[in-house]
Amino acid sequence: MKRKEIGKAIQKLSRKIKRTLDETFLNYGITGVQASILKFIDKKSQTQKVYARDIEIEFDMRRATIAGILQLMEQNNLIKRKFEKKDCRLKEIILTNKALEIIQKLDIAINEVEKRLTKDISKEEIKNFFSTIEKLSKNLNT
Repeated sequence: MKRKEIGKAIQKLSRKIKRTLDETFLNYGITGVQASILKFIDKKSQTQKVYARDIEIEFDMRRATIAGILQLMEQNNLIKRKFEKKDCRLKEIILTNKALEIIQKLDIAINEVEKRLTKDISKEEIKNFFSTIEKLSKNLNT
């Protein structure tokens, strides 16, 4: 019996999820990653200012990757970046009206993808999944 590799299985699932999200948000002219970032900015900006570093931490992505994504989002008029008066190295990320219109539609699309992902999976299995993912991630941090 061939041994299954956890890393390979996670990568395969990750690619499927990315493909599904990208297809889902194609109508809005954004990628799945951009949709997730828009949702994050929208939620966080309701209580505090949002900076690139916040996105790096939330999505566990490198600075250069986030910089590229934000640059494209700015070119596509989804965000604006505003220099901080106290520290000109920091740029606050602000959603545009175009982004706010898209965000209103994202919840429905994201919920549909989540329903597809969790179809025929019990709440206990989902709970165990998150517990396992947390342990796997922790193992790689040590």
